[in-house]
Amino acid sequence: MKRLPLQKMLDYLGPLAGVGAVTLCYKLLITGVNATTVALSLLLVILLTAAYRGIGPAILAAVASMLGFNFFFLEPVGTFTIHDPQNWVALFAFLLTAIVASQLSSAARRRAREAEESHEQVWKLYQLSRAIIITPDPETAVSTISKQVRETFNLGSCEVCVPDESGRLHRTAVAPDAAQVNASEILLQEVFQSGEMRVDAGHDAIYAPLKVGVRVTGVMVLTGSPLKGGTIDAISGLVALALERARFLKELSRTEALRQSDQLKSALLASVSHDLRTPLTSIRAAVDNLLERSLNWDQEAIREFHLIISEEVNRLTRLVQNLLEMARIEAGAVQPVKEWGTVSEIFSNVLDRCAADVSNHRVRIECEEELPMVRIDSRLVASVVANLVENAAKYAPAQSTITLQGGIDGHTLTIGVQDQGPGIPANELSRVFDKFYRGESGPVKRRDGTGMGLAIARGIIEAHGGNISAESTAGNGATFFISLPVETKAVSKTLAPIGDEG
Repeated sequence: MKRLPLQKMLDYLGPLAGVGAVTLCYKLLITGVNATTVALSLLLVILLTAAYRGIGPAILAAVASMLGFNFFFLEPVGTFTIHDPQNWVALFAFLLTAIVASQLSSAARRRAREAEESHEQVWKLYQLSRAIIITPDPETAVSTISKQVRETFNLGSCEVCVPDESGRLHRTAVAPDAAQVNASEILLQEVFQSGEMRVDAGHDAIYAPLKVGVRVTGVMVLTGSPLKGGTIDAISGLVALALERARFLKELSRTEALRQSDQLKSALLASVSHDLRTPLTSIRAAVDNLLERSLNWDQEAIREFHLIISEEVNRLTRLVQNLLEMARIEAGAVQPVKEWGTVSEIFSNVLDRCAADVSNHRVRIECEEELPMVRIDSRLVASVVANLVENAAKYAPAQSTITLQGGIDGHTLTIGVQDQGPGIPANELSRVFDKFYRGESGPVKRRDGTGMGLAIARGIIEAHGGNISAESTAGNGATFFISLPVETKAVSKTLAPIGDEG
C-alpha cells in the first residue's frame, strides 16, 4: 500500500482527533448534555474541517461524527443500531454539511488564490511598463525588452521578432542567458498574418502577436510560460507599445538632428556669408583703386590700400582656420600632443599672438612666480587662451584692463581671463559656447565674427579632458575659467616673473 505523505496524513488525522476530543469531552468531562448540543458541537468540527482541510477530511469527519454520535449518545447507547429515523436525518445532515461547506470553502480559497495571482500579475505588468517608460534610449529599450519580460515573469525564454524590409521576421531582441528557441518560421508567419495566438505544444512555446491597435507589428515567442492568455495578451501589448515608442523616439531623434542640422547650416551660411562678403568687398575696393590708371596715388595711399588688403586677408585666413578647426573638433580629430612646458610660456605666446588686438588695452598677469612645469599641448591651450583674450578685447572698452590668471592646485591647472566689459546676461551664459552664437542682448550688441571662437575653445579643452566655463555679473565684466588635469614636475631653473603688459 502506498504510504500517504505526512501532510495528507495530518489532514485526515486532525479531524478524527477533533471528533474524538468532542466525544470524550461530553462523555467523560461534561456529562448530562442533550443530544442536540453534542450534534451541534460535532457539526462545528465538520465545518472547521471543511473550511481548512477540504472535502475528503470533511467527509471522514462527518462519518466519524455520525458513528461516535450514534454509538455514545443515541439509544441504545453502546451499539451502532439506529432505531429512530431522525438519526438517519442527522447522519445525512452531517454528510451534506461536510460537502457543502467544503465546496464553499474550496471556492473561496480558489477565488482568493486567483485574486492574489491577478494582483501579482498586475504588479508585474506595472513593473514592466515602468521599466519601458523610464528607458529613454530607443536602442536600449528594444535590446532589453526580452530580458525585462523574462525576468519579470520568470519565463524560460522570450524572443521578439519583427519584419525587415523584405517582410521576413527576424529576431530583434533575445533575453540573454536563456535557452535559444528554434522558432518555427511557419508559425511565426501564421501568427503575423492572422494576428492570433498559437501554441507549439511540442516545444512548449507560445507565439503571441504584437499589435498596435489592429496592426500587427511583430511576434513574441515565450517558453516555460505558466501565464494565462489574458496576461500574455497584456505583455504582448506592452512589448508592442515599447517597440512603437522606440521607433517613434528614433524617428523623433532623427527629425531633431535634421532640424538642428538645418539650423546650423542656416547659421553657418548667414554668419560666413557676412564675414566673407565684408573682407572681400574691402579687398576688391582696394584692388580696384590700385588698378585705376586714371588716378595717381601717392605712396601713403598705396600703403594704406596694402594694409587694408593685408588685414582683410588675415581676417579671411582666420575665418577659414576656424571653420577647419571646428570641422576637426566635430570629427574627433583633435589629438593633443602633450609636452612639458610652463604657464609663463603659454602666457607669453598668448601675448605675442594677441599684440594687435590688445594694443588699446592693458593686460595684467596674475601668476605665481614658481609654478611647476605641466605636461600639456601648449600650442592648443595657448590658442584657446588667445581666443578668450581676443574676445575680451572685442567687448571691453578701450584702455580697460584684461587680467590673465594662472594657478595649479594638485594636478589641476586653472587659467582665468577677466575683462571689464559690460558682462554677459545671465540668460546667455549657458549659450556662449554654442556654435555660431553671438550675444544679442545687453549694452553691447552683435560684434563682428562667426560665433565659433568659444565653441572651438570648448572643443579643444574637452579634448584635453578639461572644462571651460564663464561667470559674469551684468555691468562688471566677464571671467572665463579653464580647468585642465595635468601632470606636474618641478621647474629645473628659475624663470623670470612676468609683469604687467601695456
